[in-house]
Amino acid sequence: MRRVLAIALMAVSSFAYTLMPAHTKTINITKSYSGDIYAKNQVMVATRLMGYIKKMNVEEGDVVHKGDILFEVDPSDIYSMINQARAGVMQAQNGVLMAKLAYADAEKDYQRFKNLYQKGAVSKRDFEKMKLNMDLRASQIKLAEAMLSQAKAGLQRALDQKKYAKVKAPIEGVVVRKLTKVAEMAIPGHPVLILADLDSIQARAFVKEGDVKDIRKEQNAKVYIGAINKTVPAKVANIIPSADPATHSYLVKFKLDNKNGLLPGMYAKIYIDIATKNEIVIPYNAVTSRGGIIGVFVDNHSKAQFKSVTILSQDGDEVAVDGVKAGERVVVLPPANMTDGTPLN
Repeated sequence: MRRVLAIALMAVSSFAYTLMPAHTKTINITKSYSGDIYAKNQVMVATRLMGYIKKMNVEEGDVVHKGDILFEVDPSDIYSMINQARAGVMQAQNGVLMAKLAYADAEKDYQRFKNLYQKGAVSKRDFEKMKLNMDLRASQIKLAEAMLSQAKAGLQRALDQKKYAKVKAPIEGVVVRKLTKVAEMAIPGHPVLILADLDSIQARAFVKEGDVKDIRKEQNAKVYIGAINKTVPAKVANIIPSADPATHSYLVKFKLDNKNGLLPGMYAKIYIDIATKNEIVIPYNAVTSRGGIIGVFVDNHSKAQFKSVTILSQDGDEVAVDGVKAGERVVVLPPANMTDGTPLN
């Protein structure tokens, strides 16, 4: 609008004026709303270990890539667990060895009593005792081997815990909040950091209750981000059907065609074409001023006639106005000395 008035109000008599007809044109009615950039998806990053935070590699606002080490948990307790698990494996291995030695002795006794029984030197009852003893020793081997398997699994779990001491970023994103500091206790399941997923970046704004009826899903919009001086094409993603009780406005979310350079929290100005309307349009440099009144000169039987107008909107090099009829010829770049009755060429 400043451009309209600045050019239209120039009293430049050196330019030759022209006559152009006012005409009807379909104009987009655009509304603007203040909003911000946000991440639709956020990830709570927690540790699988209980321990003190030994090192923090990121700060709030840092952009991280998937696989980056975010922080480290003191592994002292893990090494203690590993040593205990290794001792358990050694003990279980000894148990298997002892069980096998016991079985070997029981098998020898069984074979010896079997020969004696066949010769009638021992009773059947004594022979069967040796058989039961050998079977018992065999079952003890299986039990010892099962305990060894459990001990090895426990060691592997302890070794796996070691790799969890360094916590990596599960996604590419930006650190929006740190919940735990260095030397503080990290508890499994409790988030240490919150990451915003940069792939889920969207814009949002509250829309007045009188405008929300004109907005629909997939409707085109434009989002201007002043921090990076960038305008991004967008579409309406969602309209939250519940109004804010204080402002009676509705939250509208927008998906963006280009998220490069955008970060959560950036201020955004969102423009939506909410309707179209047929208006009378004229060249913007036909608008002038006489006696402090904004208007245009029209052709009235080859003489200039000043008409006051109301500027409704601007569309490129044209303005929509009220006060002129379609088909009326307006003077473009009227000279400063033009008045009512000035002959028109």
